[in-house]
Amino acid sequence: MRIMSGVTSLAATVLLLASTACSGTSNSPTDSATLASSVRTPLMSDPPPLDPDVFYQPEGLLIMTSAYQGLLRYAPGSTKLEGLLATKWTASPDGLTYTFTLRNGVKFADGTAFDSAAVKASFQRRIGMAAGPSYMLADVKDMQTPDPLTFVVTLTKPVAPFLDYLASPYGPLMTSPTAVAQHASGGDHATAWLASHTAGTGPYELTAAVPASNYTMTANKNYWGAAPQITTVEMPVIAATAVQRLQLGEGQLDMILHGLSKGDYEALGAGPNTEVRQENALVKALVMVNPASQVFGPLQAREALSAGLDQTALTAAVFGNQGSPSTQFYPTGMMPEGAVPDQHAHDPSKLAAIGKKGGNVEIGYPSGDSSLQDLANQIQVILQQAGLTATVRDSPSAQFFALPQHPEQRPDLLLASFNPDAAHPDTWSRIYQYTNAPVNLQGCSVPAADKLLDEGSAEPDPVKSQALYVEAAKAYRDSLCWVNLADLHNTIAARKGYSNWSSQPAWMWDTDFSTLKFQE
Repeated sequence: MRIMSGVTSLAATVLLLASTACSGTSNSPTDSATLASSVRTPLMSDPPPLDPDVFYQPEGLLIMTSAYQGLLRYAPGSTKLEGLLATKWTASPDGLTYTFTLRNGVKFADGTAFDSAAVKASFQRRIGMAAGPSYMLADVKDMQTPDPLTFVVTLTKPVAPFLDYLASPYGPLMTSPTAVAQHASGGDHATAWLASHTAGTGPYELTAAVPASNYTMTANKNYWGAAPQITTVEMPVIAATAVQRLQLGEGQLDMILHGLSKGDYEALGAGPNTEVRQENALVKALVMVNPASQVFGPLQAREALSAGLDQTALTAAVFGNQGSPSTQFYPTGMMPEGAVPDQHAHDPSKLAAIGKKGGNVEIGYPSGDSSLQDLANQIQVILQQAGLTATVRDSPSAQFFALPQHPEQRPDLLLASFNPDAAHPDTWSRIYQYTNAPVNLQGCSVPAADKLLDEGSAEPDPVKSQALYVEAAKAYRDSLCWVNLADLHNTIAARKGYSNWSSQPAWMWDTDFSTLKFQE
């Protein structure tokens, strides 16, 4: 386990403050006129390349969702689909053909027209790039453009979450074919240029990208919607949350979209010039059990673990107002309320019975996540009180996500907070729980649930499809390979005076800057 002493932490904070003060980003509080037209919000690290058909990370997602748009979206604060660049759509009864009517009068940031040919080119580029998010179009068989405002796509088989893919921030985003053609180099489909530039239809475009320093977005003069009051979004790279909190309190930042601790949020919420907002999110904090664990491999032992972890007490202690105890197997809003209940009856005696046998348990969590570190420490105490020998170990991101390739490195218990790619249960289970799924980090396999998930995806009738997904969820739940603890919110700390907030729960660490208003 990595340990940082208070002295070391303070020294690091001082050095980072000095470094930030010497950077090109202004640290001076600004007047009301500037606050009304600009926002300063930090990134914790440089985002990965910003090519819309390659990008597949949460850090920097606010750039993608500000600069690019898809055909559909989720209504603000909801998981209900609504049109964005498409105004309406129909699906054939067999679930194979979708017809979209496109919004008229839309232009890309470069001033070129958005039409059905641009949609087809954007879909083709996504398929051709064959990067992580391309799976959402893997079953596209044919695309037709009968007129400039009509786009028709045909699939090889029914895909129940297809429309949700089109609303996902990682789904196919509309990219200017003209910009791609102009900036292509050596057959790279302009991916080198798009790594630090944007070419979408959104309310902003990226106008500066200085690695390890700062990124800037400016209002898109060709935006088809209402002109935003916030015309500039400055995003300095500030790795230390202690520095972020200090700068927000002193007026050098305007908002922090993620990453602070429970104590940080409580202090900022009580501050005279700052406030904390809780917004709906599709995020679960959970424990993943290693099926090869000597202690918790057997189902009976996993049942004891579930009973031994008090969801309500752990959520309150670790997350406070940032979370609520989990009651549903999927994140709230992805299934009808009560479809797959997931509350655990707290009974520490069951865990104590397992603990009488003794045993060593390793608890893992991703490096840098202070909340999950706190959760790991809390669970360590619970297991030790039950008679087990428990240790805690953090894992760097690369090691954390490489566990499927290195099963010998898997801890007995692994803590994480996850969100799906979209507000559809398929984009949760197929990523985190399906056998050999990319983020099934502990390697648990529930073949009966996998079969139901496949049947649900291939069923064109929405009612029948949802019923299959419910049964799949119950099978994954009953395996107790995934023990849910809390539903987490998107928590934003901001200077007082902002209003008209808007966000979509499927998107992490994000807000819609174009709707924001500022009034002191």
